[in-house]
Amino acid sequence: MTRPPTYLLASWGLTSSTWLILWSVLAAITILLIVLLRTRWSNTRPMRKCAILSLWVHVLLALAATTVHIVSGAPDAGADKPIRVTVLAAMPVSNDEPLEEEITPDWEQPKQTALVAPEPDPLEMPEPDLLEAVVEVPAPQEPAPPLEAPSLLAAPETVEAETKSEQVDAALVEKTATPSESEPELATTGSPTETPTPEPAPDAPSVPNDLQSTLPSAYADRFAPNRNQLVEQRGGSEQTERAVRAALGWLANAQSRNGGWDASRFGAGQERVVLGHNRRGAGANADMGISGLALLAFLGSGHTHLRGPYAKEVANGLEYLRQHQRADGSLYGEAQLFARMYCHSMATFAVCEAYALTGDPRLEPMARAAVGYTLSMQHPTDGGWRYRRGDTGDTSQLGWQLMALKSAQLANLEIPAVTWTRVERFLRRVKRGHAGGLAAYRPEGPPSRTMTAEALFCRQLLQGKETFNFDPAPSLEATQSIAKELPTANRRNLYFWYYATLALHRNQHQSADAVAVWDDWNHALTTTLLETQQDDGSWSKTTVWGGYGGKVYTTALSTMCLEVYYRYNPAEGPRELAGRKGWKSVHR
Repeated sequence: MTRPPTYLLASWGLTSSTWLILWSVLAAITILLIVLLRTRWSNTRPMRKCAILSLWVHVLLALAATTVHIVSGAPDAGADKPIRVTVLAAMPVSNDEPLEEEITPDWEQPKQTALVAPEPDPLEMPEPDLLEAVVEVPAPQEPAPPLEAPSLLAAPETVEAETKSEQVDAALVEKTATPSESEPELATTGSPTETPTPEPAPDAPSVPNDLQSTLPSAYADRFAPNRNQLVEQRGGSEQTERAVRAALGWLANAQSRNGGWDASRFGAGQERVVLGHNRRGAGANADMGISGLALLAFLGSGHTHLRGPYAKEVANGLEYLRQHQRADGSLYGEAQLFARMYCHSMATFAVCEAYALTGDPRLEPMARAAVGYTLSMQHPTDGGWRYRRGDTGDTSQLGWQLMALKSAQLANLEIPAVTWTRVERFLRRVKRGHAGGLAAYRPEGPPSRTMTAEALFCRQLLQGKETFNFDPAPSLEATQSIAKELPTANRRNLYFWYYATLALHRNQHQSADAVAVWDDWNHALTTTLLETQQDDGSWSKTTVWGGYGGKVYTTALSTMCLEVYYRYNPAEGPRELAGRKGWKSVHR
């Protein structure tokens, strides 16, 4: 098909009179230069002639370039159809799924199908197979509804428990109205306007006959008939037990109607910079982790969701965790990035320990799903955990994850052997010191006492594993380092105290030096905690990490430190403190 002349003109930019005149002038000058080349001018001053010709060629090329069009076809030249482009709106991204899950490489994805929290009806709940696919249930966006008596975890002996609780409350009211002169009053370090919380029942719940055969031996001392005697023998006193009871009373009163503990209500997320790091208010939405710590304090004293004066509080707390478990098994709720895995591990720790203590099959699906998520988040080569899947680990995260997995193992949940191998590999990478007893926060960092205490306890938890050999030399180096910073009221670091208390109490069987370190630590710890407990039974959040976790965090950790005498029963058996030279019970 022959194109019209107008197309040829348009292709050269000759669509207006201005361009037509311009190109006519340029053509005339070009013809003139060609004529001059055939005259005597071509033989004179060749350098000037070459320069003029070169300049003129560049002018022509520049003007020609202005007529080049990017799109096909020239304006007003022909009937070519335009290309139409349609812009489609992007698919919305759900806020329910964390960003890091979307960018996870395929080779980092878990091998098994994600486990899912069960449907709310506990009575008809089937026991899911770990390897079977489960229909995903989207995580609720709103807080769980108020739970007056949760059906999922209602105790078989609810009436009996409530009757006992009412009798205890009536006795406490009478006792509060006429205080006994024979019992010392709690120290007053809090606000004088605060009303003290009445102490709950002094006796720990006993183990029911149907669970005595299945209760792991590590938890047996929590329910021992002679628990008060064990406390006195191992370094505690009636005063430490009274402090525990007062703290549990405060935690019960601090529980929200939905069954959880509101972290921000008690000062969490208000501290932004600690040890030179800005974590952007991490902890403000850490309700799941803080609730897990509160539940661990109740469980540590032998209170479960089935029996005891606090059965209803523990049941409500576990129900809160169940309702906020996500479809992938995670238990971090709405926590921000820096607090997310801490919250998951603490909540998982509480769920697995409650399941191990009671053997209640209604807890199994939630525990399995949470453990499945934990295993999927472990770095396959580094061996640790951090903030997101694929992050190389840190020692601080390792301790909580390891305690959760050990509790799951005590509940007869299978943990792959490679998991422990990876943990041991990570501990080797962070060890420091001449004997390897010190530990760093991350493999490339310097050692710290807090991480040394946490790593020591992690190594103790790995004892008995085929791939792990416990060496007394690193243990001695670690205990000597910890002993250089005994607890004082001037600098309170409950995170450090918690791990150091667990590690030093468990380490007593190692040597006479280990016994001496525990004696000194225990005396300093109990003295400081009893002096700093407030009138209402809580502990102030004014500690090194208290601004992140708030008052529930400090109270729960302090309580678990004072429960150390019976919270776990190591296979070696802790040595007795009572009767030793220079030992005496701490009184307030």
